[in-house]
Amino acid sequence: MGQLKIVCAQLGPIDTNTYILMDDEIKEAIVIDPAGSPEEIIKFLENEGYSLDGVLLTHGHHDHIGGLEGLREHYDPWKLRVYAAKPEQEVLMVKDYNLSPMFGEGYTTHANMMINDKQIFEVTSKHKCQCLYTPGHTVGSCCYYFAEEGWLFSGDTLFAGSVGRSDFPTGDAQTLLKSLNHVVMNLPDEVIVYPGHGPSTTIGEERETNPFVER
Repeated sequence: MGQLKIVCAQLGPIDTNTYILMDDEIKEAIVIDPAGSPEEIIKFLENEGYSLDGVLLTHGHHDHIGGLEGLREHYDPWKLRVYAAKPEQEVLMVKDYNLSPMFGEGYTTHANMMINDKQIFEVTSKHKCQCLYTPGHTVGSCCYYFAEEGWLFSGDTLFAGSVGRSDFPTGDAQTLLKSLNHVVMNLPDEVIVYPGHGPSTTIGEERETNPFVER
């Protein structure tokens, strides 16, 4: 089995981290949080000869989903698998919840692969990840844990030295802190965290230095 590699691009209206995970051996890729510029993502994948096997959404805010419809239209809306935590469907489907009116004309969208808490599922023909529900930033925020690789894609739940906002619709500060301290911090110290904004970090670094982590 080939190894996954990561490409990160800052896309969309506030430079959200969009991650492309690729396996050179099987030439399959997945995209995490397509924040914008779908044509750039498509061009990159096609130039490198990758198929797009799925899109993972950590949550439904516009700055994390702005490129989704462009990808869906190009790769066939009936076939492209778009994953999200089950509770997040409402955020995706309500304009005022997904914050799209803040950046222009509001819109709604949806995921067609609704994932349960702690569910392990295939993201390519050779690789799996686990969905961890981490509500608080939104009602259905989640993280994607690639145990074999030792990676966590944390969306806006955890940043290097901070956490996401909780003052948007469906957010809740106490719920976010509970998710951070009782879900995310249960992972091993060596796990690399790839957040929705800003630089990567590790669970161990955040356990020692993040002011929102209980000690």
